[in-house]
Amino acid sequence: MKRVFVLSVLLAATVPALAFDYPNGLSMDGIGNVMIGTDIDRVEMLLRGKLGYSQFENHGCGVVTTPTLESTGLSFVIEAKKLTRVNVDYYAKSPLPLTIKTDTGIGLGSSEADVMKAYPNAKVKLNPADPTWHTITDESPDRTKGIVFGTDGKTVKSMRAGATPTVNYANACS
Repeated sequence: MKRVFVLSVLLAATVPALAFDYPNGLSMDGIGNVMIGTDIDRVEMLLRGKLGYSQFENHGCGVVTTPTLESTGLSFVIEAKKLTRVNVDYYAKSPLPLTIKTDTGIGLGSSEADVMKAYPNAKVKLNPADPTWHTITDESPDRTKGIVFGTDGKTVKSMRAGATPTVNYANACS
């Protein structure tokens, strides 16, 4: 019990300090000041790190992150040297992904009901691979951008935001 308390105190002290080291506020437009459509050089400058993108792999599409951001669950889809999508996933490497929220306050672990309250125009689809899982998608009025939540039928397990059609692909570079 003592160990759990010490870990909780350490995390509480560490997470706010790290909040300035990675962007927050996921929206259809990007995350923090890292906007969809930004060229890779500017994205790397904003993130203060190299993304390891290769325009020669996978027809110019790549899922990349920086060493600093990897533990936060953030990754970025770069196509033709432009940011087209931001992913937030939790792989149990760090508690940091749990602190990343959308601009409406939704994050990993939020309920489906909370997502639907925050995004009343969103559409829910059954996941073809497992119908107990859902994909909740909200699109901009002009359908050029969107935000997608992957759930286990109850809570958010992943989030992604960006340009269509890339944001809608189950695998980033389809």
